[in-house]
Amino acid sequence: MDPMEASIAFVVRVRRSGGDGVTGVVERVRTGEKQRFRGAEALGPLIVEMLERDAAPPDGPQGGKT
Repeated sequence: MDPMEASIAFVVRVRRSGGDGVTGVVERVRTGEKQRFRGAEALGPLIVEMLERDAAPPDGPQGGKT
């Protein structure tokens, strides 16, 4: 399967904070990476950022391998 077509699973934990606000954590299932967010408007951009890290080519001339 082409890496660009692979599914990426996230777990999103959301907690209501005072008033209409929300806070939470997005976890990438495969790696266990977790990122906190504050405000519902921050959730989408955070997931996009995590997806872009997956699509970025590895560093170095050997594809990150030494």
